Amino acid sequence: MRPADLPVTPAARSGTLRARAKMAAWRTRRPVTDPNKCDLCMVCVTFCPEGARRVVGSMTDADLDICKGCGICAVECPRGAIEMVPELEVAGR
Repeated sequence: MRPADLPVTPAARSGTLRARAKMAAWRTRRPVTDPNKCDLCMVCVTFCPEGARRVVGSMTDADLDICKGCGICAVECPRGAIEMVPELEVAGR
């Protein structure tokens, strides 16, 4: 049997998934990177399950359109450069 012969079951109805859906609508925390502590070791980039971490200048930062706020990057950062901050605190609400 070839992979193309295997049955496929849709995981979602057609048209219900949007590319790069905005996560801020339901994310409760967001990662904030301290540029004075980040040394570009890339551990956070390696461990991010969504691929939301990227290099911005001399530090890494999260693409907030992709980030789900799980906090794995903050836990894995060996320098303690990433802090998870409540969305409401960032928004000033």
